Amino acid sequence: MSVRIAVVGAGLAGVAVARRLSGVAEVTVFEKSRGLGGRMATRRAGEFQFDHGAQFFTARSAGFQDLLANEARELVSAWDAKVVTLEAGKKAFKREWFETHYVARPQMNSLVKGLASALEVRTGVRVGQLARARSGWRLEDEDGKELGHYDWVVSSAPAPQTVALMPDSFSQRQALHGISFSPCFALMLGFDSPPAVNFDAALLRHESLAWMAVNSNKPGRDSGYSLLLHSNNHWAYRHQDDEPDWVSETLSNALTELTGIDTSAASHSALHRWLYARAETDLQRDFLLDSDSQLAACGDWCLGNRVEDAWLSGMRLGDKLLAVIGS
Repeated sequence: MSVRIAVVGAGLAGVAVARRLSGVAEVTVFEKSRGLGGRMATRRAGEFQFDHGAQFFTARSAGFQDLLANEARELVSAWDAKVVTLEAGKKAFKREWFETHYVARPQMNSLVKGLASALEVRTGVRVGQLARARSGWRLEDEDGKELGHYDWVVSSAPAPQTVALMPDSFSQRQALHGISFSPCFALMLGFDSPPAVNFDAALLRHESLAWMAVNSNKPGRDSGYSLLLHSNNHWAYRHQDDEPDWVSETLSNALTELTGIDTSAASHSALHRWLYARAETDLQRDFLLDSDSQLAACGDWCLGNRVEDAWLSGMRLGDKLLAVIGS
């Protein structure tokens, strides 16, 4: 009988480990959202499109470089962006990127969706509990509805969500408690008449803002003029529970202060809060594995914060599980 494995989370780490195991096991991926990608996320609003999570990614390992150059070559493009640094009262200066920066196309979640095309993925399903079964684990949703029986369960959710999911018997729980995250707000602005901006992206030195991108200028995009703003993480931590309208207004005013853009001219405005946007501490380990309980966890937070970290964590856990299952 084939080994049955449940992977919780359809971000890049979850999809990577699921792909690695799909040839030797029966793998099902559960995703609480309607779509795939995790923080490699894209939101559409009419004619506007926003990559409101990860803005780009790099490739430093041979394995990830090979993936982007071969299997995923039709899903990604190099982003040769004009990037500047902006600070109130100072002249903008150009920043140089000393390594290739990539974006997925036609939207940021396209890479994960493409890689997951042959997997069994159940979207809109939130795994609420793991219960010990005679052999392995019984998964239940938040209402106690059974989702199936599995020999192994892998969580690729952020560490706090993995802590909430994993039973007390998971031997790596203590390591999960050592991971701290900071939040981030994403402000999405769409304009019918493009404002005067002579760059593609900017590092923003401001109390409340950290990043701005002309999303519609990214390769492969076909949308109305779209600006994406990311807040400063530490500012977001202090204001994570404030009224969304106040947060939007504060970030909009900061953008006007830095660039002169009249944000009141935007025909679309929306705010998203990423509660687990950035791992302030990481495991400095590839993954977490409890072979006795047949539970495991992976994610970018194991190695850092980069998109490539998510892929590496998932692939390395997959390699380890291949050896464990086959032994």
